[in-house]
Amino acid sequence: MANLLTTLKNQIDQLEQQINLVNEQRFQEPYFDEQLFQTNKIVTDKTFYLEKIKQTYHALVANIKSEKIEQITFLSDTLVNQITALTRELATHDLRKKEPKHVIEETLAQKHMRHLDYLRRLQEMKYELELSPEVINQSKIAALDNRIYRCEQAIKKIEFEMESDINDFQ
Repeated sequence: MANLLTTLKNQIDQLEQQINLVNEQRFQEPYFDEQLFQTNKIVTDKTFYLEKIKQTYHALVANIKSEKIEQITFLSDTLVNQITALTRELATHDLRKKEPKHVIEETLAQKHMRHLDYLRRLQEMKYELELSPEVINQSKIAALDNRIYRCEQAIKKIEFEMESDINDFQ
């Protein structure tokens, strides 16, 4: 068992060295499944994930000392999955899309039209859901209502910006 823990520790140390060599880039999407690293935020710092791996490793060691078989099994699986995920991420790091250097600016009118289209599609989804012959799923309808409300708020904000631009122009 000590040999296995030493091997795991060495693998974690190798990951740490690789992370220190990788240039950090900003991405808009999460790297991993939320459950794997117990986080639901977008974290682009790979050292964050390394720290999560170390925490899992230390919890595994503590449970081995306590001889909690179920926890050992769970933490072992989690640790292997975490190490595999981070190793794959490091191996494919260069293949990830880099942030675009030239961001295409859209006008307020284009943004307004895009949000109106979102609103139309959300309303269609709600309409179809309400008319479906299956059991009406109130939680889905409530989620759509929430999205529709946020979309309407964004549209109002854009319209206010457009109005203030017109007033500034005059």
